[in-house]
Amino acid sequence: MNIPRLAFICAIKTFIHIFIPVDVNKIFGLFNNEEPESLAEKARIADELLNYKEHPLFWVGMFKKLIHNHKTFNHQMIQFFSKMEEELDLYDVEQAGEFVTYNRAWYWISKVDTQDRKCQDAIVHYTDEFLETYLKFAISYFQEFEEYEKCAHLKKILDLVQSLLK
Repeated sequence: MNIPRLAFICAIKTFIHIFIPVDVNKIFGLFNNEEPESLAEKARIADELLNYKEHPLFWVGMFKKLIHNHKTFNHQMIQFFSKMEEELDLYDVEQAGEFVTYNRAWYWISKVDTQDRKCQDAIVHYTDEFLETYLKFAISYFQEFEEYEKCAHLKKILDLVQSLLK
């Protein structure tokens, strides 16, 4: 699909304007070789760009991406450790990979408040069968360790996702 450059830039500006409360023109101004007027302005623009990690779109997206890449991550870890001269229990390596993946995914999704409008919009944006499945995987993982508070939080999000998929 070949999208004209102007249409692509307009689509990106619209997306950013809807989901991220920053001055889009200043961000895109960074790419047209125009320098901000002062050092303070440069610092403010840099801060705005760094704040993307404090947005629900980023949180839900990171959760989804981490779980999605989980199998690849585990496979690569097992390959790496199986090539070592010292013998390791590959089951333990796989368990360690799951621990890292699900707990890091939890770090991001735990920030989502299903009562907050921005969080709801982020969930709507990412809702598909994959997100539903990944939430179920995470609930199942945390149930094994009896971390029911995490399961309850994930279940609220799962219920919202399932209502959107109907």
